[in-house]
Amino acid sequence: MTNVGLQPGHFDASKMEAIELPFTVEEYDARLQRLLGMARKQGLDLLWITSPEGVRLDPRILRLLVQGAGAHAVSPMLRHRGPCRIRSLHPFRQPDRGAGAGPHVGLSGTTATRPTGRPSPTSGSSWTSLPAEGWLGGTVGMEFWSYVPNRAISTMFEGAFLMHGCRPVDMSEMVRTARRQKSPQEIAYTEQAMACCDIGHQAIMEHLRPGITELDLFGKVMAAMMEAGGEFSALIPIFNTSPMDGEIPMSNGHTMASRKVIQAGEILCADLCGVFNRYHANALRGYFVGDNPPQSLVEQYKKSAGSFEVITSEVKAGMTVAEVIRLLRAYYEEVGIWTETAGWGVGYELGWSLPPDWVGDFYFHLGDDKYLDRVFEENMVTNFESLFNTHLIDTLVYEKDQTRILSKTPLELIAVG
Repeated sequence: MTNVGLQPGHFDASKMEAIELPFTVEEYDARLQRLLGMARKQGLDLLWITSPEGVRLDPRILRLLVQGAGAHAVSPMLRHRGPCRIRSLHPFRQPDRGAGAGPHVGLSGTTATRPTGRPSPTSGSSWTSLPAEGWLGGTVGMEFWSYVPNRAISTMFEGAFLMHGCRPVDMSEMVRTARRQKSPQEIAYTEQAMACCDIGHQAIMEHLRPGITELDLFGKVMAAMMEAGGEFSALIPIFNTSPMDGEIPMSNGHTMASRKVIQAGEILCADLCGVFNRYHANALRGYFVGDNPPQSLVEQYKKSAGSFEVITSEVKAGMTVAEVIRLLRAYYEEVGIWTETAGWGVGYELGWSLPPDWVGDFYFHLGDDKYLDRVFEENMVTNFESLFNTHLIDTLVYEKDQTRILSKTPLELIAVG
């Protein structure tokens, strides 16, 4: 009986249809070389990549990495004590370990599997044969910040590496940095993701009305986005309605759609993320249910949305977090809506993501007082959240001479009668 990681059954690779990769082989090779260059500088001999996003730097790595239950974030404690099968530890290896030699790619295409054995990764012939094959004995990069595998399994493997003479170190930052600057094709996929997101917002404008439930409306939005080629987002979107407290909307927090019946005079918070080839583009908008939203709230949205005009006119790649924060803080203070307690100006990196999260590693907040020398890199993608009793988020692409906003949905309070 064979096992392809999901269920027992017959498996014949020769009968499988060819998988169309979203990028050229040349682009995947360039990504690998970028990662290898970073590994050489850090003196790493073997990379053990476990985060789904890190693995996806090149899908060919999937054939060589951990297969089976070990890839799960949550797995049965009694049954599972390590990955069921390993194709190979990783295509980055340095067998001869000669002086000055760095890691290199060994994409052999072999389909042989290595059962790790039980009760721990240290047992079984797979580990005892690896030193002779040149896999073990040097500095091993591990992703300590990855949720896959969970802490128990990751600790087992760290111990196994130590027992076999390796020196495990954390390479989480290196792997995440390798993903940060997007290629033209990655940006094109992100733009397509935003087109799907905008279609979702258009569906809200078409179907939002008093009497419809949040779930019913959310279903119509998701159907429209998927008919346009969209996919499931990596994070459950915020999609809820709340009443007004005078002329200020109440907050329901980060809650998903429910069976709540939407009422006239409420505010819908719709934080959608379009997805195309697993690349995410985020756009949040606030919708007033009715024809006559409070004028003060309409004006608050205009002031909050003005921050995006500052971004497109003054922010570009190469600027530091400190410089961008200074610009945005000055704007918010000028229009009179900045407070330390009632406002939220924040952004985080977006890219290729799987559940449970679409939030990337690069993060900035207008209240930051540390790590202000970080740089917005060319072709980096983040969102930006301008939340001052307003629901406004959009996706930004940082370019050499400008920063682009991707959504075409109006940055305003949208009234739907």
